[in-house]
Amino acid sequence: MTTTTPALADPEIAAAIFADHVVRAEASDLARNHEWVFSRLDPLHVVVRVRPAGPSADGSHYFVRLGADYYDQYPPTTLFVCPPLDPGVPAGWLPAGPGSRWLPAMVGLPWFAIHDEYQYADGVKRQLVCCSMTFEYYVTGHAPTPGQRWRQGRHTLVATLTRIQEALDGATYQGNARAVHP
Repeated sequence: MTTTTPALADPEIAAAIFADHVVRAEASDLARNHEWVFSRLDPLHVVVRVRPAGPSADGSHYFVRLGADYYDQYPPTTLFVCPPLDPGVPAGWLPAGPGSRWLPAMVGLPWFAIHDEYQYADGVKRQLVCCSMTFEYYVTGHAPTPGQRWRQGRHTLVATLTRIQEALDGATYQGNARAVHP
């Protein structure tokens, strides 16, 4: 269980690995089947549009920002974000806050949760996509079982997106946070 932040990855190596994994993810059957849309922000960050497609699908879509700051020793940093008013401004992708239309609401999954405000070790409350395929899981005192643990060289950002998609497609998806908790 890690509660301190690990050292950053070498940015050149992380960017190269991340770029390769993004290209592979874009070309995957999963991306086509789920209509994932990738927008590159910079060499270490991408935003992916995801949509619920399961029994509770409501036509909503969400944006997930993935980062390679610690990649691929750890999973990508993961955050649901709001689209910027000007899509050409990478800094405009701000975290989706409590009650946001851009934050999915779901309950009852033992392996996945979205905490709109989670108390981090540094004392700051911020969003946590709570799943062993996200970097933040490892720096918030969570301890995955051996079968849940991220494995460098085996897992890629597709594992992160797959977990998010499975949660969105499940019966526990309730809609966007604004609609569920007005």
